Amino acid sequence: MSKSISKNLLKFCVVILAFQDVAAGVAGSIMADIIKAYPQVNPTIVMLVATFPGLMSIITALLYGKLTHFMKKRTLLFIGLILFIAGGTLPTFMDSLPLIIAMRGILGLGVGITMPLSIDVINDFFEGRERDFLIGFGASTVACIGAIFFQLVGGILADAYGWHYGFLTYLFPLWILIVTALFLPEPEKKQTIATGSTTHKKVKIPGAVYWVCFAQVIFSALLFGYVTNISVVIQADKLGTATEAGLAISVFTLGTLIAGFVFGKIKHALPRFNMPLAFLLSGLGMVICYFSPSLLMIFIGSVIGGFGMGIGLPGVFAKVSDIAPAGAISASVGLVVVGQGLGGAGGPFIFQIIQNIFHQGIGRFPLAISAIGLLLLTVIWGILVLAPAKQDVEATLNQ
Repeated sequence: MSKSISKNLLKFCVVILAFQDVAAGVAGSIMADIIKAYPQVNPTIVMLVATFPGLMSIITALLYGKLTHFMKKRTLLFIGLILFIAGGTLPTFMDSLPLIIAMRGILGLGVGITMPLSIDVINDFFEGRERDFLIGFGASTVACIGAIFFQLVGGILADAYGWHYGFLTYLFPLWILIVTALFLPEPEKKQTIATGSTTHKKVKIPGAVYWVCFAQVIFSALLFGYVTNISVVIQADKLGTATEAGLAISVFTLGTLIAGFVFGKIKHALPRFNMPLAFLLSGLGMVICYFSPSLLMIFIGSVIGGFGMGIGLPGVFAKVSDIAPAGAISASVGLVVVGQGLGGAGGPFIFQIIQNIFHQGIGRFPLAISAIGLLLLTVIWGILVLAPAKQDVEATLNQ
């Protein structure tokens, strides 16, 4: 670690990188206004303003591991933040919907770099319980604070000056660019255990990493059922107003934020079972929301489900960091982001297929799908942890 920077300042520099990880959600708070601005365009196309960043982030996240082999991580960070800031703010000055969507794609390319990098640099500088705490604090707590900030400020600017101005919120990460440029040192190249030389040659990613990332795809897809349906349940069943429906999402986010503070302790206390616990709590939250007869019960289910998500998101990053060899950690972290993106993008289609099979619509039924899927994921992962480690994936998940 560089002697020119204190340990506390280094911790601050690495965790703030997660601030803009889910900031693409600004478009969600102004989506209704954007749809109204383009009445001649199919709303599904307009919604690409919100969904396209997630799809494009998959591309750079998939390439992230390769990029770290021939580019410094500080350079990658600057490229990612510049793409994020430029792609985020330029729609302020555009009226062409295709151009706006293209800029959102550029933003997504930036997120595909900064999101895995925010975890990767923690692995570079920290180990053990300190590393686990920072992964949880960054991936859950700081990312949630960032999400709340971008959605809130974006909505305020849009209400005050028009929807175009909501995109100015993306100028905010300039301070992250400045702080990290001034203080964040370049991580040292990982050393091979056998020779002590820096790892430039290709290191094979263990098969278990792919299984963990596949679980991340399923986990992210199943959480989609809550995000898109809880407001429908609240308003359709007359349990509350649109404002209270929005508050339920905030309560869910609060649960995720709180979990980030205690993730390190949970992983230390339950090193083998923190992921099954994450799936179990998320599923339990969906069960409570599904059967909930009141707004209070929905809030309780939301905070429990959000807490589970707050353990699960950093838990996957920590798991692949544990099981991947030094030369493959960057690529493995990138694959987790790819899994998260695929789950988020594929979730709507998976739910629609299941709803069509059972001739069900939106509302409580998707919550039931989420609950059942998450509880099944709990059982499957739990079996792999408890079963004799006869196969590579079992042995690795059992660590």
